[in-house]
Amino acid sequence: MNDLAPITRDSEICQVLSSLPEKFIVDFANGIDVARDHLRVQRQRTGMGARFYDGFTGQGARRQAEINASLIDGVEGSLIWLGELTESLALSNYAIVKVNERLSVITQNVTTLAHYSANTRQQLQKLSTDLNKRCDQLSQQIDRIDFEQRAERQLEQVFNKWSAGRFNTFSLAGRCYAAMEELRWGVFGDYCRVHDNQIRQGFLGDLANRAISQLTNDARIEAAERSDMTFWLAKPTARTQLPDATDALAYLGDWSNSEVQPFVFSISQLPEQRPLKFPNRCNANRLAPALVSELFSEQYL
Repeated sequence: MNDLAPITRDSEICQVLSSLPEKFIVDFANGIDVARDHLRVQRQRTGMGARFYDGFTGQGARRQAEINASLIDGVEGSLIWLGELTESLALSNYAIVKVNERLSVITQNVTTLAHYSANTRQQLQKLSTDLNKRCDQLSQQIDRIDFEQRAERQLEQVFNKWSAGRFNTFSLAGRCYAAMEELRWGVFGDYCRVHDNQIRQGFLGDLANRAISQLTNDARIEAAERSDMTFWLAKPTARTQLPDATDALAYLGDWSNSEVQPFVFSISQLPEQRPLKFPNRCNANRLAPALVSELFSEQYL
């Protein structure tokens, strides 16, 4: 993977999966290791994450030279990059909140260790202030009357994107998963997170119904017609598949557990041995609601 080109926000795969940069910035924040005092993300130089790191940070050119020359403290350097990346990449409320949660943990860890410099502590304070300001701004938007309309609008946009063939680079099941990840990271997911179960279930019911309809349209079968899982997981023809499609979907779903999220895990990770809870045969009526349940349960919202 290291010899492949870096991936930027303008890359075609990021145009298809707009949640990729959002996930990357959260992973970057989670990769700051105070105890070991180094930039762990930078040293993990393999796989999709490294290509995102190279593309989103401009690593390998002027900026990397500046890091090597002047940023002695790994945590301080990490925080500087986290601030810049958050400003340019993190657009969703979900990503900002997750980064802010991680920053609170880093602040607690730094407070207990005496050797961190005043600069590091100041950088933490500045980043915390900036993130809290953005959280407040996004919270105000969430409280506005048109919040429900914006959530409905995103649902419409994602399914328009799907019906237009933008997800055709993925398997049938992969298209459904990709669409739902876009919604989970966006304003639709925000809406589900802040509303009670009754309102949330109404929105998620609409999502499942839309997904069933689009799946059956793509598969050209009836919603109740059961097919072998190899049919749902089959890769598209070479002319429609982006080179990074499989890796990108695997990166999006690397949080999943084979026992807890067997559908997300099997669709995104494509393991040789599928989980016992993952069926051998399935129809759209089961596939779509299963993904909704795994992705939008209260624990993972």
